[in-house]
Amino acid sequence: MIKVIVIDLGGVLFAEGKSIAIDKLSREYGYDRDLVRKILSSGQSMDLRKGLISDETFWNWVQKQIPQGYDAATIAKQWYDGYVLDQEVLALIKALKGKYRLVAFSGNIRSRVQYLDQKYRFRKTFDLEIYSFDYHLTKPEGEFVEVMLRSVGCEPHEIVYVDDNQDYARPAADRGVNVVIYSTGEIDKLRIELRRLGVVW
Repeated sequence: MIKVIVIDLGGVLFAEGKSIAIDKLSREYGYDRDLVRKILSSGQSMDLRKGLISDETFWNWVQKQIPQGYDAATIAKQWYDGYVLDQEVLALIKALKGKYRLVAFSGNIRSRVQYLDQKYRFRKTFDLEIYSFDYHLTKPEGEFVEVMLRSVGCEPHEIVYVDDNQDYARPAADRGVNVVIYSTGEIDKLRIELRRLGVVW
């Protein structure tokens, strides 16, 4: 019997903001796509997600990596704004609330979570939130999955975990968690997969 539904944020509850930001920065500002992608996927970016460095430290570092005329604050704003709420996924999560324990599980940035909650008030939807910056770990590290398993307090087979990234979800699947891979716009497929696993609403 499924007891817990674990939801990734970027790519599931929200559009995958990095790709959207890169497209907009390239199209509207003329920023080099590869350079922006490299920065937003850098080791420093991972350290920011893990809470190992501050926003100020990260964005000061970014400003030093980009050509004259580029603005780190513009990159930051587009990156955060790229995370657009998926209303269909939110409606499904709300339908599950009260029937299952709902858990947010995300390799995210503290300031972005705060920004998105101010914009969308999404955090009240969840019963438990597990963020990379609180544990100095992120996806796809197996230790981060272990944190999730300890936090929810039930057996792996009693959990359904929805993510958009197969590689990020693999450590959970390897531990016996029921994994569903979601692609933006495929809400009907997500509903079918959840029902196949015995989730009802």
